[in-house]
Amino acid sequence: MKPLSKLSAIAVGLLVAHGASAQQLEEVVVTATKRAESLQDVPISMVAMSGESIQEMNITRGEDFAVDMPAVTIAQNPIGNFIFIRGIGTPGANQGMEQSVSIFHDGIYMGRHQLSRSPFMDLERVEVLRGPQSILFGKNTIGGAISLITAKPTQELEGMVNATYGSYGEKELNGYLSGPITDTLSGRISARGYETDGYLDNVITGDDEPSREDTTVRVQLAWDATDNLTVTGKWENSQFDASGTTSQLSTFNPFNAGAQGFSDLNQALVAAATGGNGLEKYDDERAVVNDGGELLGQVLPVFAGLPGFPDLEEGNTNEMDIGTLTLDWGMGDHTLTAITGYAQYEYRDICDCDFAALPLTQADAREDYDQFSQEIRLTSPGGEKLDYIVGMYYHESDLTYNARDSFGTTMAYQMLGVPSPLLVPNLAREYTMDQEQDMWAVFGSTTYSFTDTTRLTVGLRYFEEEKTAGHVLDKYFGGGWDFSALAGLPAGSIAFGDTPEDYDAFLNGFGSVDLGGITGGQITELIYQQLLGTYEHDIQNRKRKEQDWNWQLTLEHDLTQDIMVFATASTGTKGGGFDGRFLLTTDNPLFEYDEETAENYELGIKAYLLDNTMTFNATAFYSTVEDYQVNIFDGATGFFVQNAAEIESQGVEVDVNWAATEELTVRFAGSYLDASYAEWPNAPCWASPADDVRGGCVDFGTPGAYRDAGGDTNVFSPEWSYNLNFNYVQPVAESLEARFVLNINYADDQFVASDLDPVYAYQESFTKYDLRVALGNVAGDWEVALIGKNLTDERTTTGNANDQPLVAGNGFKLTDRPRSYMIQAMYRF
Repeated sequence: MKPLSKLSAIAVGLLVAHGASAQQLEEVVVTATKRAESLQDVPISMVAMSGESIQEMNITRGEDFAVDMPAVTIAQNPIGNFIFIRGIGTPGANQGMEQSVSIFHDGIYMGRHQLSRSPFMDLERVEVLRGPQSILFGKNTIGGAISLITAKPTQELEGMVNATYGSYGEKELNGYLSGPITDTLSGRISARGYETDGYLDNVITGDDEPSREDTTVRVQLAWDATDNLTVTGKWENSQFDASGTTSQLSTFNPFNAGAQGFSDLNQALVAAATGGNGLEKYDDERAVVNDGGELLGQVLPVFAGLPGFPDLEEGNTNEMDIGTLTLDWGMGDHTLTAITGYAQYEYRDICDCDFAALPLTQADAREDYDQFSQEIRLTSPGGEKLDYIVGMYYHESDLTYNARDSFGTTMAYQMLGVPSPLLVPNLAREYTMDQEQDMWAVFGSTTYSFTDTTRLTVGLRYFEEEKTAGHVLDKYFGGGWDFSALAGLPAGSIAFGDTPEDYDAFLNGFGSVDLGGITGGQITELIYQQLLGTYEHDIQNRKRKEQDWNWQLTLEHDLTQDIMVFATASTGTKGGGFDGRFLLTTDNPLFEYDEETAENYELGIKAYLLDNTMTFNATAFYSTVEDYQVNIFDGATGFFVQNAAEIESQGVEVDVNWAATEELTVRFAGSYLDASYAEWPNAPCWASPADDVRGGCVDFGTPGAYRDAGGDTNVFSPEWSYNLNFNYVQPVAESLEARFVLNINYADDQFVASDLDPVYAYQESFTKYDLRVALGNVAGDWEVALIGKNLTDERTTTGNANDQPLVAGNGFKLTDRPRSYMIQAMYRF
């Protein structure tokens, strides 16, 4: 049965069950327009999830949250994170790029990809705003915005403790304490600890992966300084540590002799480590390690003892701080709001990026980022003939990104036709990007009421931004290299260390000596350029400036007291920038890429139905993005950024919330989406065998190879997707109640990597079922629950899947969490 047929059958059954005993829905208050308003009165396509629902379903981070949001993706890949709404986002991972969909934490812009790892802890609610939100939320929201609103200090003493224990060693303890400190000062402290052993068995190391350990502490103070002035301060510190990843090889089909050699060698290494035949398959096991070549030396003694093979344990560490200071000053009927924001993080991410037992590829990335922002806005009282908000915004940031990539290139000596691995050193590269960013903006939004039922909102925002960047890349031997044995000399006679200066000395010395028609320097430079796509460069003080106007027009009309329709036209801009993972020459223009610009058109309806027991919201939309920024894996060891010509996104979103009976509430959110490239004439080619080129690739096998991807569906763009939630409460005796929550998520087939490869980057359609059964007292003071997630054990990859680096024809996937169970206990006082 097709998804819509299933939903129709469910809907008919519920309508039959609906009777006069149905309760009315509680009003959902949101701040999407920088005012506290009912969600039904806001002319924006949006959904909101309460902090209580987030806690009950054990949603701890963005990836878990997005599962319940149709056509919304928050995901991690081996070297970064990304967010998509309506098929618009920033594909791939590049530390120089900002997001097309931004997260806001209590009004503070969190556009960097690492900041999206902020935990979902002690929240009042989360709001998802679809489509460009450029006027009130600013630049880099052309796909939408996700706003996290934390729970605030209270005037009464209260607290909560919540504990969870589940499959794969999952343990979580979180809670808060809130209340008055003096007559005018109140505070709130929230804390969370989380750890898990991981759900994949690494058959090489014997570890369960990925193991995680997270801690977060948040402190807030709210001070009623005067009758008209409230000051709220917040500081939050988070630390995330992980060992291992969810990546594993999933496709085994090497296209050429070199790839076949690497693939066969990997099988031999797995066999030696496990005692089996070394054959892998896409299941709950992975065979991934970088051990410095120890296992390789056991299988092939010719490599034993050679230095410079990748040897770091994969995983990541991340420390993050977020601080805000908010002043709300009542000035007569107006409110002046000032929000000062600070965010910083430091992370290190070690990727075993061949995703295999081969000591072939390793990326050791470090990023240090800090930002400061200041927003000041004046808000009129509301409910008048003319309502308005005007403001200004300033933002500055500093970014340093450093990557040290190591390669077991000596394993390619036979592929290069060289008689000895001693002639082919293990090579490495290190590149660093430093960037400073300054941006300011002024904005305003005004709503004029022609009548009591018809309103027009006009919004305008102007911004200017400047970025200054430098990028330096050096080459070196991964662990130094000794060529002495080639000349029959004692060890150390012709040896070089592991610094860029040593590599330069090699090129100018022994590397220029003729070794029978070729020099050592020619060999290493051939590998760097042809295999690794790497060139030394030194780019300093590269600047780019941009400015733009964004506008919005929204006309809304109340058909009745319960039904409102609206039409919106708006624009948005996402900033251009510099390629953080740039590997080419100093004068190559690909280091810089242009900004994206978006246009969006919407028709929507928001309605109360069935005697206010149901809300029905629907929006039809059409969006275009020109100069769409795409970050593409080159199939070898690098990524590059290009501006694709144009993307079009169109579809319909439906959100329903229905109190079917006194006991049963039904929520439905569904999306039909057609997000595709209107033009992309220079898309990257797919990995192919030379005698059977796929995808209409032109000039296959050359640096200028390309294919026309016009008409192809964009990444993370399922045609149909929905979330269906049943919440049933049953009284038990006089003081207890049982609660049953069934959560169903469906997503159509979709691409999960930006090259849109139908073999390596494709996820078939799936349906996942979650169930929560709870017992607690009616007052809500305590509750115990059993939670099951992905009950049918669907094996999916909604984060990333792509080609295996340097092994054309093989592919990897990031495996989502399989079926799991957990017990949850909550006590509130």
